Amino acid sequence: MARAYQMQKLRLAGFMFAAAALAACDGVAKEDAKGQVDESQPPAIPTELGKADDASKTIATNVQSPHPYANGVNKVFPVSLAALPSCAKTARLHFKVLRTERDYDFVTVEPVNAPVNEPFEDFTGDRDDTWSGWFGIHAPSVNVRLESDSSITRHGFEIDKIEWAGTPANCPAVATTCAAGRVNLAKRPGTCECPAAAICEPIANLEVWHQLARGFNNTTKRANGPVATFTHPGPADGPETDTVGSVDTVRLAAIVRRAAELGLLQGAGYNKPVAAGTFYDRLGIKAGAYEVSFLAGQGTHTPEVQNLINDFEALFTCEGTGGLTCGTGYTCEDGSCIVDQGCFCPAVYAPVCGTGGQTFSNGCAAACANAAVVHDGECGIPGDTCGTMLGLPCAADNKCRYQASTFTAPWPDAGGTCVAPNYCDAPADCNGLPHIAVPGAWACQANQCAWTTGSTWKPVTNGHFQTASPYANNTSVWHQLYLPAEAQLLRLSATRFRTEAGYDKLEVWTWKNGAWTLVRMYSGTAGPRLTDEFPGVYHYLRFVSDSSVTDQGVSVDAQWR
Repeated sequence: MARAYQMQKLRLAGFMFAAAALAACDGVAKEDAKGQVDESQPPAIPTELGKADDASKTIATNVQSPHPYANGVNKVFPVSLAALPSCAKTARLHFKVLRTERDYDFVTVEPVNAPVNEPFEDFTGDRDDTWSGWFGIHAPSVNVRLESDSSITRHGFEIDKIEWAGTPANCPAVATTCAAGRVNLAKRPGTCECPAAAICEPIANLEVWHQLARGFNNTTKRANGPVATFTHPGPADGPETDTVGSVDTVRLAAIVRRAAELGLLQGAGYNKPVAAGTFYDRLGIKAGAYEVSFLAGQGTHTPEVQNLINDFEALFTCEGTGGLTCGTGYTCEDGSCIVDQGCFCPAVYAPVCGTGGQTFSNGCAAACANAAVVHDGECGIPGDTCGTMLGLPCAADNKCRYQASTFTAPWPDAGGTCVAPNYCDAPADCNGLPHIAVPGAWACQANQCAWTTGSTWKPVTNGHFQTASPYANNTSVWHQLYLPAEAQLLRLSATRFRTEAGYDKLEVWTWKNGAWTLVRMYSGTAGPRLTDEFPGVYHYLRFVSDSSVTDQGVSVDAQWR
């Protein structure tokens, strides 16, 4: 490692010497010209808009340099690798933010105890959202070195994730998948265990059942391969079993596969005590050589088992995205396959709203159309479907909500949901509604518009931002202001504002139309006023200074309403 580090230092020293010599030949020192400042964008986009990563081989971390870093720095920041599994052989680091003075200040990834022939990797300039190269794991940590020269600094770096790669050693070659029409009953191996050989069972041989019982109220839904049966009390309270249709075998196989991966299929199951007056709730699975059941009071299963039950129950729903197809002689009503009695409806107008937003003259007419009844009365009340290619309207003054804060169709056949006239996702949704004639502002409370009188400005969490007094030259400091979801406006209250007029500035950036936009800039003694209001939820403040002349700096507090 010492040799590799010395080679790295020689390379950096040579580069910096050449740059200094070139500057000397020109007769000027290396620095930003008067009025020239860092022109970079805010260091992150709103997290809810970011792309999710596959977390199976990624762990979170948080290692940061000072923001901004200082001149003349040569500092090592250890990044712990202790949380990686024992079979991890290589890793790489994710720089959420990486900003240095290009070609003069460097961030270097230095694996600890690395062989001499394993090179270090350095970065310079703006490299946000960058992965390092893969490096070998030779110690419980890896070093990240920050080196800066004698002038001009930037934001520095923020490391937020580590990705690892590696597999257990000396694993035999085995088949881990099954042919079409079969399901794998093998348990998922642990992180550093060898892959398990597939145990393949025909889907047609699978049997899964779900029983709910309390006294004579005893029902069981069962899938034998594709065949769906329903057992219930008969006229004399004895059990009767009806073959009601067929289930989606792909989804049935997925339920059994998940039970196998989690090790539930191969385990002993459980029999939890059931409180008096509570339904007995039992899930059973039979697949190949495995048979297991889980008994508990309704609502007291483990989350893993309850999820299997929920997915199995969904298989017995014959409408929407359910997995049940009704058999001959059965019709779908309220999500269940029932015996088809034919359709002879009275000429009585007692309207009901069916699924899909269609109003039927009465419940019988809805049943004849195999449409589940959503509620009594005509469609168009809050909660009903609206829009779509059918142009379904909302009744009375209700409005169609297509997505958050969107009440106009984004495209001609877009579908939405009817909401009340005073429904809101944000205070701006309330604009135009009538309110009492006193000063105030709209607030959105539990999705209901409310006119709040008097001063409604609230402090932003972590909303205080200040510079040193006096501040330094060549500074670029970002401060994130993410407001609550119900916020409509941001304003800044300044208790100190003195900068070099025209050169050193406080900037306000706002996330608008999918990009950061510089919306306001303050300089000199003309700082933010309470009447300066900035719409939006996501904002950044930045203080930036040039290469000469400083003043007392900035101190502001952010407020929202």
